[in-house]
This record gives sequence, structure tokens and C-alpha cells, in this order.
Amino acid sequence: MSIHSRLKVKPFNATPWKATAVRINNLLLNKSQAYTFNLDEDRMLRLRLFPGETQRQSIYPIGLTLGIGDSTAGLWLSDWPVLENIRAFIPEGMLSRLPENLGLALTENAMEELLVTAERGLSSKITLQSLSAEQNSRLYTLPIGFELMEANRTKPEGSNIRTISGLIMLEERLYPLLQERMRFWPSTHNETWDTLEVRLNLEIGRTQLTIEDINNLAVSDVLLPDNNDFQTAHQLRLRLKADMACAAQLNINQNQNNTLTITTDWNAMTDETQQNNLEQINKVPVQLSFDLGHKNMSFNEVKQLRPGYVLDLPGTLPEVVQILAQNKQIGTGELVEIDGRIGIRILSLFGAR
Repeated sequence: MSIHSRLKVKPFNATPWKATAVRINNLLLNKSQAYTFNLDEDRMLRLRLFPGETQRQSIYPIGLTLGIGDSTAGLWLSDWPVLENIRAFIPEGMLSRLPENLGLALTENAMEELLVTAERGLSSKITLQSLSAEQNSRLYTLPIGFELMEANRTKPEGSNIRTISGLIMLEERLYPLLQERMRFWPSTHNETWDTLEVRLNLEIGRTQLTIEDINNLAVSDVLLPDNNDFQTAHQLRLRLKADMACAAQLNINQNQNNTLTITTDWNAMTDETQQNNLEQINKVPVQLSFDLGHKNMSFNEVKQLRPGYVLDLPGTLPEVVQILAQNKQIGTGELVEIDGRIGIRILSLFGAR
């Protein structure tokens, strides 16, 4: 298809992600189950974590700077947690009027129980460094969103539950510690994967035909597979995909359901499909697909995929796109943007550039 001169064609630029940001995003997506703990005999807290959004810093009225070990973090809150403690130490409206050092000391004392609980969770010392936080800091760049529900048994129903939302921004060097400590956080189980149905094909044989042979096929013609294992021993292949199958034995029972017995492990198969001669079948629709590459994942990793999960692709975004027809590469191209849409400019086709 030709591109008219009125169309604006320009290279495609993908949204950049830092490797650590990708890892923390995916880690939090699989740790979305709430964690419940008792602050004391009267108060129970439930904490839920999720991927944070840096741009939400400005919507929260409370900002604090924390020290976590030898690193610095920014914390933004929709409201004060353990509000009764805060008001017991600092009369309402007085915090902004106090000297910085005094305000920090009183706030840290008021939040001591919560800070000690957080210290046990992270296995690191946590201190309050400032009653404000720098937005869009270059120091702390990893966002974690959270929701903290606080229930107080001593208060009447209807006023005994408070929900606080917030955002904490961590330094990148704190990620290894967070990853290690999050092993103890319950993982989210996606039950959908447990009921996912996978189609398995029962292959009794293969054969190869030329385009001329295919064009001459007619009703009542007989095709002979390359081997006769199914006829002689009821052996077939259980095929998961084009290049993955295992051998199986068909057990034919006259008075009950037939069964299959798997006889080998999954084996890679050689793709014997020959490239179609497009000139001879030019009236048959051919679907083209465009691949930026591929990524190998275990099924356990695939089970973790969910909306918002980011796949860390190896290396940088490739400049060359593979053009495929019938699962065979027929050419290469490059990504371009055409009036707001993604296009593929062909660089080579069937070996010709």
C-alpha cells in the first residue's frame, strides 16, 4: 500500500520504563492481597499495596520525608494515621506553628507504634526527617501506592473505621530489600489460570505435498502419512503447539471411554511446513503478523500476568520488525507512526531489499 504525501510518517518512540520500576510494578501487582495486623488491643489495621502513580503526589495534603536505613523516602498521605495519638501529642492546627525539630519529635512519638511495626516489616530503622516532602525528586523515584484501613473497637459503629490512602516514593537502591521482605507478604492468586483450557491436538501423522499436488487434490483422494505408527501400534503425538508435543499411546476400549497414555516428555518438534508459493495461491487471504521479538516464560510466570503487569523485554526495543505469514518470516520492517497510527515500513521481503 502506498503512503500519500499528505500522511506524516515518523519513527515510533515507546514510553520509557526503568528496569527497577518495571520490577516493582509487577511485584506489587502480585502482592495486592491486604495484610492485617493489630496495632494494639483496640486497633486493627489493614494495609493494601499497589503500583503507585508519581503524579498523585500533589493531591495529598500531608507530605513527610522518611529515613529508611541509610536511604531517603517521600511519603504522602490523605490524612494522618493513628489520629488519636497525633491529637494527644499535638493539638489540632498546632503542628504547622511548632518549630521543625519539635514538630518532628512529637509526630514521631505519636506514630511510634506504627513506625515500630513498619520497622519490623522492613527490618530497617525508620525515622521522620521532615514534615514536608519534595515532589518529583530525583532521589526517590520508585512509587508504591497504598490504602490503610484503621478500625477502632472502642468507637461506636459508623465512626470506628477510617481509610487513608497514600503514596511512598523509594530510592532505587532500596528495591533489593523490599523484594526480600515482600517474600513474606501473601501473594495474590489468580484463580482464572487454574481453569484455563488449553487445546491439545491428537496428531496421527504428517506428510509433505507440493503446491502442485495440493492444487490437484479432489474429493475421494487418499493422503498417506509419512509413518504408519498409528495403524500398527496406536501411537500418536499430543501436540500443544507447532513445535511442542509428546508421544502418546491410544487405548481403545470397547465398553468404556478410550484413553491416552503419555509415553514421553514434551519434545520440541521440527517445523516441516514449507513456505507457500504466494503467486499460486494469490486468491487465498494471507494473514500477516508483525513481531518485535519473542519472550520465553515459564507457565508459572504466565500465571502471574494481569492488567498492569509490565513485561521486561530483553535489550532495547528492536529497530527491525519481523513480518510473518503462516508462522514463517517473509521479511522485515521498521516501526513508523502515520497520523497517530502505528505502521510498518517494509525493509525486505522474500530476501529482496
